[in-house]
Amino acid sequence: MKLVQNNRVQKPAYLNAVFLGSCAFVFINFGLPVRADDLGISATAIGGMYAVFTGTMLLVRPLVGYCLDRFGRRWFFVFAFLFYAAAMSVFAQSTNLTDFYIARFLQGIGASLMWVSARTMVADVFPLQSRGEGMGQLLVTSVRGSMIGAVYGFTLLGMMPMAQAWMWAFSGYAALAALGWIWALLQVKETRQPATRVVSKRLQWTPPLRRILIIVFISGFASALIEPVYLLFLKQKFDLHVNLLALAFLPAGIVYAILPRYAGRWSDQLGRVRLIAIGVVSAGVVSVALPFWPSLVLVGLSYMLFAAGWAIAGPAEDALVADLAPESLRGRVLGAREAAAGFGAALGPLAGGYLFDNVSAAGTFVINGLLLGIVALLVVFWFSKNERAAD
Repeated sequence: MKLVQNNRVQKPAYLNAVFLGSCAFVFINFGLPVRADDLGISATAIGGMYAVFTGTMLLVRPLVGYCLDRFGRRWFFVFAFLFYAAAMSVFAQSTNLTDFYIARFLQGIGASLMWVSARTMVADVFPLQSRGEGMGQLLVTSVRGSMIGAVYGFTLLGMMPMAQAWMWAFSGYAALAALGWIWALLQVKETRQPATRVVSKRLQWTPPLRRILIIVFISGFASALIEPVYLLFLKQKFDLHVNLLALAFLPAGIVYAILPRYAGRWSDQLGRVRLIAIGVVSAGVVSVALPFWPSLVLVGLSYMLFAAGWAIAGPAEDALVADLAPESLRGRVLGAREAAAGFGAALGPLAGGYLFDNVSAAGTFVINGLLLGIVALLVVFWFSKNERAAD
């Protein structure tokens, strides 16, 4: 399967399924806190919804990674979309906290299957010199699906009451996930090489692997710290309808839909460490300043810069993990990477919800920025020397 021709990355078949499976992502992240708030659910309990999702991924992802090395990538990727379809169906009928927790549990299984499989397939089919661009292409495809799905969902919110719009939106997302399953079943081929089919080696946790997982954990914790409270903060600060608040995120969505593929290519050319450090420092500085802006326009512009930082750092971080993974143990390493991110993302929403309810809303953003500064220092300290030696 040759996906790099004339230094240009070609489009692999799995991206269409990822596009369809991703359509609900933005609407869930922005709409879930608002829908739960309308039902009288506290910010801490909303944080619990995010913790259920990420906690499920924490438990499932290492097992998925092990199975990918033992049995191949394809079928785990295919079944991801059945779990997504089931999760969206439950979301469509959710009216209480238990319903939301069940939906998030199913979504967590689907996300574990899709992302570990997809990132492992990227590492399989893209050589080292273009792997960053392949990771960026994967992220861009997911974001574009999310944005189109968000237009659909927020259009429904503008046309009908929240409860009715919620049901119709997630019924549509369930149908799209089912289409993703059909596409994956018919079009996606196995990417594991025959030479790696028999896995007898144990994964050796070398210092570079341990260090990159620490970086991934802190990154996941920091990004998730503000995820469940961000829209609630804006809603309280500006007292506007959720559709108007969503406009503040449009520039960021455009950035995510374009920049990661180019940023991944830059990481192939300039090095992973430099791109990770630049990206997380930029996002951290913006996060510290963001809650203090007096207008929604400035918040939207700031969030665009915040998104740009993550769009620069994300593909480089994914590619660095894949670079460190032995070929025959690639699934396990990337599964461990996803578990580390999931562990951080499971703790982050609980901490963010608690800080928002009991300490300081603005302080949550400041802590996020400081943590991202720590990530930049660690990645430079631990990996810059190795990267220069590789060059």
